[in-house]
Amino acid sequence: MTMTKGLKIRHKLFAVFVLSNVLLIVSMWQVFQWSFDRGFVSYATERDRDFLEQMANRTANLYIYYDDWYFLVQESRMESEWHQAKLENLRDLVPPPSTPNLDLIYPSQYYRQRFLLFDDQQKPIIGKVRFTDAETHAVKVNKKVVGYVGLRSIRELVQDQTLRFVRQQGEAFLLISAFMLAIAALLTWPLAQWLSRPITSMQRATKKLAAGKFETRITVNGSDELASLSCDFNNLACTLENTREARKRWVADTAHELRTPVAILRGEIEAMQDGIIKVTPDSLASLQQETLHIARLIDDLNQLSMHDVGSLSYNMDDILVNDIIEQTVQSMTLPFNEAGLDLIFEYSQKKPIVMNGDSDRLHQLFSNLMNNSLKYTNAPGTLTVKLKRVNKKAIILFEDSAPGVSDEDKNKIFEQFFRVENSRNRATGGRGLGLAICSNIVDGHQGTIGAYHSPDGGLGIKIEFPLN
Repeated sequence: MTMTKGLKIRHKLFAVFVLSNVLLIVSMWQVFQWSFDRGFVSYATERDRDFLEQMANRTANLYIYYDDWYFLVQESRMESEWHQAKLENLRDLVPPPSTPNLDLIYPSQYYRQRFLLFDDQQKPIIGKVRFTDAETHAVKVNKKVVGYVGLRSIRELVQDQTLRFVRQQGEAFLLISAFMLAIAALLTWPLAQWLSRPITSMQRATKKLAAGKFETRITVNGSDELASLSCDFNNLACTLENTREARKRWVADTAHELRTPVAILRGEIEAMQDGIIKVTPDSLASLQQETLHIARLIDDLNQLSMHDVGSLSYNMDDILVNDIIEQTVQSMTLPFNEAGLDLIFEYSQKKPIVMNGDSDRLHQLFSNLMNNSLKYTNAPGTLTVKLKRVNKKAIILFEDSAPGVSDEDKNKIFEQFFRVENSRNRATGGRGLGLAICSNIVDGHQGTIGAYHSPDGGLGIKIEFPLN
């Protein structure tokens, strides 16, 4: 762990590739040795069995001619003595023996070194190997077993030859492996650099992002996991950039909203101090109105900030949605009538709709939406509130009459401090926080809210709440 701690990822990839090739080469060599040893011995053993059958037939013919095994014993002893003299460097002094019978049985020197002979009792005549340790074949004369010919185990003879062959093959294999490993290393290094390039690029981009450069983006190539991670990084950077811009706008809008009533308060107070405006109940009422406006703005901002940090509490309980809407409609009917507007509630289902929610927050939600229509709908006009159950959802529609909103504004009305262009006047347009608060309340109930064009020519608001 300590050794690889300071390594870069391309070095680690290079090391993994090289070690994998080394392990592959070693595994191939082990398999080759096992396969060669097993295959070669099996082949030689099978060939010995075929040759033993031929040897038994030749030996049987010689046994019929000599009627015993003495001739083979004599020739075998002569050949053995000559080989001993050869080992003692006396080959020039001792001529090679004449062994016509042995030459007839096994003309190959390969089989001479391994030849064994046993009598009919399985006792060794030529060779000092136990009967059970040899590969044997019965010698029959007139269907009677007169002895056994055999060969020493192929493994005893093959061991040295195998070692020599394996050593030769190992040297060749080692040279080839070293050459191939060098080629693999040369190819692996640029491959490791190529694979690590997106990660290196992401590392540099992350440092820029941490330094506050949220406009940083990564070029996405391909469709693999690294490309997907790059897309996620770009989305994160975009979100952070938008959040920063939204925070700037929020601070600027908040300052603007507070600046106007504070300026009015200061102006009126200074005018009273200078004697321009007399201190009367009407002037004090004007000051109180501006103070209440600031208080409501601060309350709205506080509620939005509490929702953003997750500290806005909800007292959830099973409630009747239709009752809350009906109560809100009843409380808002008089203001609508005074403004020359009709407020209609449509709910045709007999069974009440029960959902888990906070009755106070939902009352605030419906009041804000009705007040929004009350401010912006031209008289004479109408606001229709519809409630229905669809599968396991409660769907609530708020549809008012003209004026409506554009497609561009329709997608922005739930943003903080946003006002439609023709309603920017504070006297009619409000603070631009009501619909943002509505969106937060809906989110707190795991619901969805959206805007659309009302069939009556105004703005339509659709809310969906999950039911129990």
